Amino acid sequence: MSYYFLEIGSEEIPAGFIGKSCDFLKSEFEKQLKENNIAYAGVKTDGTPRRMYVYVTGIAEKQADSEEFIMGPPASIAYDADGNLTKAGQGFAASKGIKTEDLKRTKTDKGEYISGVKKSVGVETAEVLKDLVPRIIKSIPFQKSMRWGSTDFRFARPVHWFISLFGGEVLPFEIDGIQADRYTYGHRIMCPSRFEVKDYDSYVKALADARVTVNTESRKEQIMIQIKALEEKHGFRVDVDADLLDTVSNLVEAPVAVLGSFSEDFLKLPPEVLITSMKNHQKYFYVNDKNGKLLNYFIGISNTEPQSTELIRKGYERVLRARLTDAKFFYENDINVPLAQRTEELRKVVYQEKLGTSYAKMERFRAVAAYLAETLNKQAKETADRAAYLCKADLLSEMVYEFPELQGIMGREYAALQKENANVVQAIFEHYLPRFAGDRLPETAEGAFVSMADKLDTVCGCFAIGLIPSGSNDPYALRRSTIGILQIIRTKGYRLDLDRLIEKSLSVLAGAVRFDTEKAAAAVKEFILQRLKQLLVSEGVDGECFDAASGLSSDVITLEKCARALAKYRSSAEFGVISQGYKRINNILKKQEWNTDAVNPALFEKEEEKALADLLAEKKQATAELINKEDFETALSGLLAFSKPVDAFFEAVMVMAEDEKVKNNRLSLLTGLRNIFSLAGDLSKLA
Repeated sequence: MSYYFLEIGSEEIPAGFIGKSCDFLKSEFEKQLKENNIAYAGVKTDGTPRRMYVYVTGIAEKQADSEEFIMGPPASIAYDADGNLTKAGQGFAASKGIKTEDLKRTKTDKGEYISGVKKSVGVETAEVLKDLVPRIIKSIPFQKSMRWGSTDFRFARPVHWFISLFGGEVLPFEIDGIQADRYTYGHRIMCPSRFEVKDYDSYVKALADARVTVNTESRKEQIMIQIKALEEKHGFRVDVDADLLDTVSNLVEAPVAVLGSFSEDFLKLPPEVLITSMKNHQKYFYVNDKNGKLLNYFIGISNTEPQSTELIRKGYERVLRARLTDAKFFYENDINVPLAQRTEELRKVVYQEKLGTSYAKMERFRAVAAYLAETLNKQAKETADRAAYLCKADLLSEMVYEFPELQGIMGREYAALQKENANVVQAIFEHYLPRFAGDRLPETAEGAFVSMADKLDTVCGCFAIGLIPSGSNDPYALRRSTIGILQIIRTKGYRLDLDRLIEKSLSVLAGAVRFDTEKAAAAVKEFILQRLKQLLVSEGVDGECFDAASGLSSDVITLEKCARALAKYRSSAEFGVISQGYKRINNILKKQEWNTDAVNPALFEKEEEKALADLLAEKKQATAELINKEDFETALSGLLAFSKPVDAFFEAVMVMAEDEKVKNNRLSLLTGLRNIFSLAGDLSKLA
């Protein structure tokens, strides 16, 4: 066993590209080695802004020999009447690399076919890698790539060198005129010299000596140690954001934490403005006191370790000061403009060509929010209406124009300054929630209603004009919006009829857009139900159990309760009997076109008929009452008692009796049985 080591050296690659590219290199090397029948122990990848590497351990010196059984054309085509190979048989052997004397006749269920075993002798791994490695490098799927020079080779940034070592020896290849070798470079500023690499361990050590920490987790650890040291020294607290730590660690090769500050005068701005400027725009860690209050300090991570950090600190402060000065200017201008005035200006802003202006969209979801408030909490109707009217106003503010990520946040701040109702103020921000998976949900009823209404209008509007997600294409984030609606409903326990809610949204939309209302309503509901199914499956509920429950109600809470109850009992043997019985009963009744459940006990000929009828009479009302109370678990538990009587009935009783009255009476008995089972969903989908 040996090893293979690859390094790709380049100009600084964007931080967001590095992790994904390393993941691709790992999975692609694993995939290609397996497909090429090359044994290996493991594949490790990592990198910095200037380099990515792949380290394959325990790699075999050559491919394993292989044999592949290949089925060819029918023997009647492959051989002539004299038993000689036809052109078809010869062509099959030649195309597959099989010797004609090794061909055999193989009997199958479909007849006799010609077959053979293709034997391949493994070649040296080094020979395979010479072609394989350049192909993998060229196939890295960067979000954006560039071309330089006169060739067609594309990469995230210009490439300057390759290291390619197989068992310590250079494994040569060439891309864009760059020959693979065994030399790399240290830190661009602190140690830019070239040095030789013998193996992976010497590579990591030599780079560390050349002021490069090549492994991402090690750089993160160094950053955290330095931040902790500053916390202890100055007595403040840094809530380290994991995403920011990931980004910063991929911006540097030798992290150095630099403490900076800004004028306390900027603390008069909303904290989110300061945090956004530091975290999102400058990639600085913001600083709080021990009580969680924002302080006028920040920590930047430098890529160099100068004799004095003063120059770097001043540079960081100067850039941040300019950005905060702009923010202060925007803020002071914005607070002089009433939000209602901004809302009216939305009449001039196009939301979507076919769906009209942002003001028109607001008016639509405002009506749906009013419907939700009327249905769920009438006391919140007035404040929900006001929140819906004002919630998009800050889109036209100078602050949100400059800092789009502050939409909703600035609306909340400006509404508070303009003395709006406290619930209106909070709902203006909350109507964007949840913004992503795992995000918090609206706390106020007003925020929940406006959030659901806005998201539903987006979904209905896009379906009405044909902008329906397909595959991974979902430009209007309809899946995310739908999941947000469902999470609010489920968490809040809102009892809503999906059909009526969708109908309300589409009826408002129909005044502005022409579309088939019935078709759109069905498509939107199916889209929502599929998202609910995905959520429940991710939580451990069998998808088929949801399918069985899906026709039971248009209430999300009801559907979830039923699906979870079905999932609880599905694995039991008793449930298997009744689900199979339900499916069989459905087939019989459908074929006979029978739908009457009136039974005459005098026509029973078998004890099994009477036992089933008695149990049905005993359970019918109680089961219906339990279902009405949505106690699906107790109801299903009771239905399991039918397993033995149903099994016994079909063993002993011929439903299609010669006596027409007896037959019809038995069909009626089965209809009653189907009806009681149907209360818990379509059990035939679980048979």
